Amino acid sequence: MKLNRLFVALGASAAVLALAPAGQAVASSPDVAERAQAPSSEVSAYWTPERIAEATADPMPMPTPDGSPAAPEAGERALIQKVPGPYTSAKLRSLGRLLFTTGGRNSSCSATSVEAGNKNLVWTAAHCLHYNGVAAQNVTFLPAFLNNEKPYGTWPAKKTFIPQKWISSNGQDFSVDYAAFTVDSQGGKTLTDTVGAKGVVFEDKKNQNTDMYGYPAESPYTGQEMYTCGGIAATVQTFDAKIACNGIGGQSGGAWLNAEDKVWAVNSRSDRRTVTYGTLFDSAAKQLYQQAGA
Repeated sequence: MKLNRLFVALGASAAVLALAPAGQAVASSPDVAERAQAPSSEVSAYWTPERIAEATADPMPMPTPDGSPAAPEAGERALIQKVPGPYTSAKLRSLGRLLFTTGGRNSSCSATSVEAGNKNLVWTAAHCLHYNGVAAQNVTFLPAFLNNEKPYGTWPAKKTFIPQKWISSNGQDFSVDYAAFTVDSQGGKTLTDTVGAKGVVFEDKKNQNTDMYGYPAESPYTGQEMYTCGGIAATVQTFDAKIACNGIGGQSGGAWLNAEDKVWAVNSRSDRRTVTYGTLFDSAAKQLYQQAGA
C-alpha cells in the first residue's frame, strides 16, 4: 500500500483533566464506540518476531492534509531526529510502538501510556484503530520499543474506544482523529506502575512549542527507533494545529508533548515533507478519555 499520509491529533486544555477514581462508573456515551478485543494470551501469541518485523516494515499510511492551509516553506521546516536509546528514562518509557492488524495487514503506529483512574490506558490516533471502515485487531502496545527489544514487555488491548463520528465519516473527519484502549495489569502491576503515564490536556488552543515523538517506518526509516522533532512552534487552526516537521508513516498516534511534558496532541496527518498536522482534543475527546480511563 502506498504510504502517503500521517495523522496528528492536537488538543489540550490549560489544565489537566481530573481523573475519575479507579472503579468509579462513568456513563457510556453513544458518541464513543467500544470494542472488546481478543483474549490477551491469543494476541500475545500472535505477535511472533516475524510478524512484528512485518508490521514495523509496513506502517500505517499517513493521510494527506486535503484542503488544509499551505505548508510552511521548505526552509522553515525541521527534520525529525533520532532519539538516543535506551528509552528507559522516566520521560521516554511511557512512549512506545503500537502494533495491530487491519484487514489482514500487520501494521504499526505509535502510542503513549497516559494517566487514568484505571492506570491501564493508552492514547493514540483513531485511524490507527479503525481504518478504511475496518476495526483493528491484535492491538498491542510495546513501551520503549527499540531494535526489536521490548524492555517492558507487550501489552495487548482489552477494549478500544473510538469516536463514533470517526467511524461514521469513514475516517474522513480529522476533528476526531484520537482514540484510546485499555490493557490488563501484568504480574500484579498496572501499565502506569510499570512505565509511568503522561497527563492529557484538552481544549488548549494557544500557539506553543511542542516536542513530537513517534516511530517512523516509511523508507528510509525502519520503525525500530524513536524519532522526535523538538521545540517546534505549533500554530493552532480551526480544529487542528500544524508544525513545520516532516511527519512520516508509522509516527501516527505518537505524542506531542507540551512544556509540562503532557500530551496535547498525537500525530495525525502530514504532507510527509514540510508540515505535520494535529487534531485538537475537544470536549468529545474528554468524554472518551473519561469513559476509557474509569
